[in-house]
Amino acid sequence: MAAAGGQAPPKPGQHQPKRWYQTRPSPFPWEQTALDYIKQRMPVTAPHYAWATFSFTAMSGRINECDLFIATPRGLYLVELKGHPGRVVNSGDTWSFHAPDRRVRTIRNPLHLTDLKSKELKARLQEAARELYPSVRVPRIDPLVFLSDPLLQSELDTVQRTHVYGRDGAQSGLPGIWDDFLNLPPERESWRIKEDVFARHLPELMKKIGVRASTAHLDFGDGWRLSSRPLDAGPTWEDRLAKRKEVIHEEGRVRVYLVEQQASEERRRSATRAAEREYQVLQGIAHRGISQAVAFRQHQGGPAILFRHRESDLRLDNYLAVHGPKLSEAVRRDMVRQLAEAVRYAHRRSLYHRALAARSVYVSARENGSDPVLRIIDWQASARDFDTTSLRSLGDSSFTGEHIEDAAQCYLAPETDADYPDPVDLDVFGLGAVAHHILTGMPPAETRTALKARLAADGGLHLYAVSDAMDAGLDELVYAATRASVDDRLDSADAFLRQLDDAEQASAAQAVALEADPLTATPGQAVDGDWTVERVLGSGATARALYVTRVTEDERGRRVEEERVLKVALDAEKNERLASEAAALQQISSGRIIKLHEGPRTIGGRTVLALEYAGPETLGQRLASYGQLGYEELASFGEDLFTALDDLAARSLRHRDLKPDNLGIKVRDDGEQQLMLFDFSLVNVSDRDIKAGTRGYLDPFLGDARRPIYDDYAERYAAAVVLHEMAAAERPMWGNGTDDPQTALKDDLPVLATDAFVAVLRPGLEKFFERALHREANRRFESLRQMRDAWRAIFVEADRTQPPPASDPVSLLGGAGRHEGLSDDEIRDLYSEKAKLDTTLRDAGLTERAAAVAEELGAVTVGELLDVPSPRFRGKRGIGAVVKKELNRRHRQWTAALRPKKPKAAPAPVRPVVPVAADDKLGAEHEARQDVEHLAALLNPVPPGRKDNKRPQVVAAWLGLDGQAELGSWPTNRQVAETVKVSEFTVSKHLSAAITEWADAGWMNVLCSELVDAVRDAGRVMTARELSRVLAASHGSESESTEGTEAAALAVVRAAVAAETLLTGRDEDHEPRLAQMRRRGRLIVALESLDGSDDPTSDELAAYAIELGEAAEKIATADPLPDRSGALRDLRAVRTPEGMDPLPDARLVTLAAATSLGAAASPRLELYPRTLELWRALQISQAAAGVRREVGISLEGLLSRLRSRFPEMAMGRPTYVEVEDALNKAGFPLTYETTEARFKPPAPVSAVGSSSWPTSTGTVTRASRALVAGAAGGRAPSALLAAKLNSAIREGGFLALNVHVKRLRGEAGSVAAVIAEAFPVVPVNLARVFLEEFRALAADHGTDWSKVVGADTRYTRSSELPGGLRSFVVRVWPRVAARLEGAASREPGAVLFVHTAGLLSHYYEAGGHELLVELQREARKPGGRPHGLWLLTPSHNPQGGPQLDGRTVEVTGGDAERVVLTEDFLKNLAAHREGLAL
Repeated sequence: MAAAGGQAPPKPGQHQPKRWYQTRPSPFPWEQTALDYIKQRMPVTAPHYAWATFSFTAMSGRINECDLFIATPRGLYLVELKGHPGRVVNSGDTWSFHAPDRRVRTIRNPLHLTDLKSKELKARLQEAARELYPSVRVPRIDPLVFLSDPLLQSELDTVQRTHVYGRDGAQSGLPGIWDDFLNLPPERESWRIKEDVFARHLPELMKKIGVRASTAHLDFGDGWRLSSRPLDAGPTWEDRLAKRKEVIHEEGRVRVYLVEQQASEERRRSATRAAEREYQVLQGIAHRGISQAVAFRQHQGGPAILFRHRESDLRLDNYLAVHGPKLSEAVRRDMVRQLAEAVRYAHRRSLYHRALAARSVYVSARENGSDPVLRIIDWQASARDFDTTSLRSLGDSSFTGEHIEDAAQCYLAPETDADYPDPVDLDVFGLGAVAHHILTGMPPAETRTALKARLAADGGLHLYAVSDAMDAGLDELVYAATRASVDDRLDSADAFLRQLDDAEQASAAQAVALEADPLTATPGQAVDGDWTVERVLGSGATARALYVTRVTEDERGRRVEEERVLKVALDAEKNERLASEAAALQQISSGRIIKLHEGPRTIGGRTVLALEYAGPETLGQRLASYGQLGYEELASFGEDLFTALDDLAARSLRHRDLKPDNLGIKVRDDGEQQLMLFDFSLVNVSDRDIKAGTRGYLDPFLGDARRPIYDDYAERYAAAVVLHEMAAAERPMWGNGTDDPQTALKDDLPVLATDAFVAVLRPGLEKFFERALHREANRRFESLRQMRDAWRAIFVEADRTQPPPASDPVSLLGGAGRHEGLSDDEIRDLYSEKAKLDTTLRDAGLTERAAAVAEELGAVTVGELLDVPSPRFRGKRGIGAVVKKELNRRHRQWTAALRPKKPKAAPAPVRPVVPVAADDKLGAEHEARQDVEHLAALLNPVPPGRKDNKRPQVVAAWLGLDGQAELGSWPTNRQVAETVKVSEFTVSKHLSAAITEWADAGWMNVLCSELVDAVRDAGRVMTARELSRVLAASHGSESESTEGTEAAALAVVRAAVAAETLLTGRDEDHEPRLAQMRRRGRLIVALESLDGSDDPTSDELAAYAIELGEAAEKIATADPLPDRSGALRDLRAVRTPEGMDPLPDARLVTLAAATSLGAAASPRLELYPRTLELWRALQISQAAAGVRREVGISLEGLLSRLRSRFPEMAMGRPTYVEVEDALNKAGFPLTYETTEARFKPPAPVSAVGSSSWPTSTGTVTRASRALVAGAAGGRAPSALLAAKLNSAIREGGFLALNVHVKRLRGEAGSVAAVIAEAFPVVPVNLARVFLEEFRALAADHGTDWSKVVGADTRYTRSSELPGGLRSFVVRVWPRVAARLEGAASREPGAVLFVHTAGLLSHYYEAGGHELLVELQREARKPGGRPHGLWLLTPSHNPQGGPQLDGRTVEVTGGDAERVVLTEDFLKNLAAHREGLAL
């Protein structure tokens, strides 16, 4: 009998080849057990082979550790082993293993890295086969994951279960690794792995590529040992955990930049430059929010960097997947603030990330996820100019994505692909995009194409597009940071933090004021008694600074406003620094140096200094926003700096960290501005520490034998750099900005930014800085007095030559023409709208600073400004971000209004397509990277010869570039013939010639490979329009219309598919290529099935896509519309083709929408009809819920919410009358008040003390009012909480009452009883109501109640709801809802107080969640029933977000919809109640 696989068993005495290769046992028992499990089942017959616990070096230079590579008749597989015990669940691709000892281990789905290893292993085997056996073809190698613990329980979803297996016969919820997969025959006999064709050569091929068991590559020197499995990997790098077990156990993360084995010298240099850049830019950076680079050295794989890291640290996206549901809004806001402060710190040190994404941030937290600390990594694409603050030079460095992982693409700004993007703008967008993920738990988009589509629809990212429970202030913040147009985007991390302060102030104004920890306090919270945090000024390496205020009365009863800065030590180790700073400030008395009010002292367990406030803006912020200082400011601020230094010198003190960021701009009582020097944390640093301070301001010539320690020359050098920055908005630069001036340069002077100096001051400033910054200290100014006198002389000399000011200046904002009620910006907008080409720029509304910059560019009038190309604004030295954006914005506005574009002429002839030589690969890659318009032009050059040649018209018509056919329709040959008036034969002849030329073009081969990768990444099937959008997103476009961009991109896609058809059979590796089909009017592009693989055919993929489209149409026409889970459930019901991996949720929904005829997908992955009615959209989105009467909402604001939720909805431009009617039909009685141009809800029916309140509680409700009155005028927390609850009675809406579980019942009775007696609410014991209705329903059906209880007990133990019990539960909830509605309808303005509500969570998926959401919606509606809804939410962490038995209760508006019932409040309430009863 033949053995499995058709091979005869070996005869006795016949040599049996080795089948299992393992050099030594695994050091991990669980891993060896798993290997033995497979080895015992693997036959020792052909063609079975296996290699266990080996490593190999990939072509990329990556050293891959592999658990098991196995060959069976079914195929070749690389198996990753995981032996974690317990229960495994997933959130996205983040897996959590819940062990029996209750520990949780979190990992990313290992299939991604295993797939990468599989591809790299195949590439090495192919290389070896070409050398040893040229005729042998290496089959593809598929990745598998084997979860080997015998007691494992898998709860992975459909997508994450793909290629994941467990033990045979185990009740794990996974198919068996051997019986259910490896031992099965191939699906087609032609796919079988055979000994005589390939398998017998495999051992020799494996030997050739050098598989080994060596672990030398895991040594990193100095006792550091690397983990055998990477933490993460990118296109040119990998991260590994590092440990050092010596006297002190240390952990770290090592990033290895991979150098390809056969790499060109340029690629080697690129990897080395990336590594050196990441290490160098982080030197001198000391902030807890930025990863610290500890060491740089060479590794086997390439250059490597050791970073600080803990094994328990999680990537931000993984952290949010695991712990996100438990995070309160306050914690999320703090995480956003941490990130923004780290970015601000970096920017103030001229360090710019340029590729900020969720995967670029690690989180350190406690085991339960609390107290998260964020840390930014991945600085390999960063820009840093150590010796100049000019963003001009940084912006002129083109961004490269070579070392950026694909997962980061959906966080990158849209201009990232452009030439020379501004690094500040890139980081601000990245900050907003990551904040979107933190606040909503969802990335901005799944792909870069989807991100650009969302930006095109809304102009920025709105949080409420994906979540209802979003604070309006936070939504505005993220939207402002992610505006698609850089001119409309927030201009800095400082601006981001200021708007975050405003959002937190608004949130805190609606919350109960409780004194906060000064280290974590946010704007609006109270600290140190009666001081209120107004702004968080920032965090550094030593302390966190808070700007706080309070209002008091003097002895005459007059109102006195006080302000100060609280500087809070980050930890106990920093206390000494604060004490030293306080000691220094006590010695100083100066009008230009901040004063010490008090301290150090302890507040809330933290060491704090109370300091004078240095002003609302720093000099660094002023320079970054507005550029170099003008004549008067330069003279005045320079004098202030010298005064501060003189006062320090009088006490023999040095600041040691002079820079614009440590100089505040304070507004005096007379309205004038002056500089204030602050941050004396380095004042007592040893003179021998010559590295203390900020790089770029440190004297680079310290440290030699002549100047071994810090001296006065070094202090004056830093002052000179600051003065230069004031005069030019950038620092002087030594050499090229990267060389060490002391050792690598011989220059006596740095390069000065003389062209940025004020013209009349230029000669004097140049002479001053040539002396102040000279290489040799003895050639500099000998004293501070001499330096100050030289500075003053500059202005004395300039005053002799400066022309008088223009006579009769006209102020745009002054005089009788002042428009009352308008802001300055609104007035400027009015003037700009009236401007003509000959209007002077100042009269056209340009600010003085912007007009001055324009004049330096030769523009005095609007017309002259339009003659200046806008890119010159970016290149102008000394121009700030605010001025640059103003000039760009006005340039764009006036160009559109005064110089509208003329109709486009016929395109200029394009040179004929010349095939790229085979060895001109670099030229082909360059040509293939052009934007879609240039690529489209390459497809249809005008050939020389006869003028009546119809080929250009034929090709243009066939590609859809003639504007005749419907966009995306891809005309047939017959339609082209009719359009061009030629025969079909002529069309076919011209197209054949054109397609042949395209197929032979080197750039087309590169482009085809790119499109193949795009289709593969999308699940092997896309519509042509989807693929064209991916192409446009990656290549960019110069078209001003989306239609023009899409037409060009579709033309390129069609040409590429046609070229691929011609190339069929030419690819020696037989990789899958593209196929195009028409189905139901849809153009489908799919990958062809690889010969010998089990992939579905292109026809099967197209049929599947069309079935999804049909299912989407049914979902979109359902009433009510199914939510995300319902839509996914229906789409998953469509049968997936054999051999196709399940599509991820996002791709499943978007493909279904793309192939449907009328459905569209929302950012929440809902399916809806494009013709959705306005009233239904309002009802589904609840866009008008929570609108407060005092604020209202504008027409555009309301429609913007709808567009964000339903971006493809055919909304048109409805009037406010139409919207008002739709609102009323949707159940929102908002009316449009024309005087304010806003929709507002009706005024509340009742006021304080209204007799319309329920009276059943009688005098007892006076307890809550007495509690308020008893503390009138004070800040007693209990009084404020009672006031908020009384306000909630009047205003209605939803309110979650958080209380600690141990306080549910106290001496005065249960919390529910106390609240119900103290406030005029209608109490509802939900558990009692539910059980009463359940018993009644069971009785109606004759069901034994004990059976119901038994079924519920089984559900509680197994977490699987039996079908019979579910059928009852889903019918009970409507009965409960009817009872609640009846209770709410008894009296107008009733507020339901629902307590004992754990059953909402217990039966969450069986109607509990749906009931709660519906009650919340009604309560939030003006005039809804109930008028208000209070829900008692007990938990062990009442300060966190409201929860019911672990299920999050959604709230909108942050703290406005939640309160914490503190122990003091409940005691006070009970005491007042008892007092009133006496």
